[in-house]
Amino acid sequence: MTGAIVRLTGSGLGCPTWPDCAPGSLVPIAEQAQGYRKFIEFGNRTLTFLVLAGAVALFVVAVKNKVRKIIYWSSIPIVGTFAQAILGGITVLTGLNPVTVMAHFLLSLLLVAVSVKIYDYFKYSEDTRNDLSTMTNRFILLILLVGFLVVLMGTITTGSGPHAGDEAAARFGLDIRNVAWLHADLVFLFIGLIVGLNILTYYASELEPLRKDAKNLLIICLGQGFIGYVQWFAGLPWLLVALHVIGAVITWIFLIKLALKTNYSLLQSFK
Repeated sequence: MTGAIVRLTGSGLGCPTWPDCAPGSLVPIAEQAQGYRKFIEFGNRTLTFLVLAGAVALFVVAVKNKVRKIIYWSSIPIVGTFAQAILGGITVLTGLNPVTVMAHFLLSLLLVAVSVKIYDYFKYSEDTRNDLSTMTNRFILLILLVGFLVVLMGTITTGSGPHAGDEAAARFGLDIRNVAWLHADLVFLFIGLIVGLNILTYYASELEPLRKDAKNLLIICLGQGFIGYVQWFAGLPWLLVALHVIGAVITWIFLIKLALKTNYSLLQSFK
């Protein structure tokens, strides 16, 4: 969320260098020309240490759990946090290149997915998988892949839009209207697949355990789609764009929760 605020308030170069915020200083200084934006960018950087502390604490708990696979998985947030810091530095040093900005967000989604998986392991002592048919597993995997494409096209749309993080930052150079149309078309496909899954949960007995997750995902996606259309026709005000970013992350969380109930070994490789 704070990363989105950095971009939406034009604070992407509030700290124009890295790892320092200003040349020769790790923290903002009064002489900086960036005004209040330096504090927004520095605040986002500072949160990295809070995330790292949480990741280290998680790893310690995982080690005490004495399950080798959960130890391996719990090391990913630590490695990912350092990778995010480095990628954030590259983003600043390249003048907020939209490719690096997009990669910064997608890496966050990867870490969110791993975090949901770890949370699922510690919350449920029993195996959360369901005995689903091959066709059902593939259908849910299709929903996951289309959902990822929706998010990916959303980041490309953002990289073609007005909120670059700084007035001098580069853009993809794509027609934002065409990119937004493609993004919206993928959203329609995505919601259609989720509607189909909800219908199946009422008629296929093997899918009944997925009914609640499918329903929650549909509600979230409809809300996310509504915000998307409102923000577009309202001229992309930064507050609605920020809510859309939050909605994308929440959608991704519930997608991973749904995928964890399938039989795919990669998603269920803790035990």
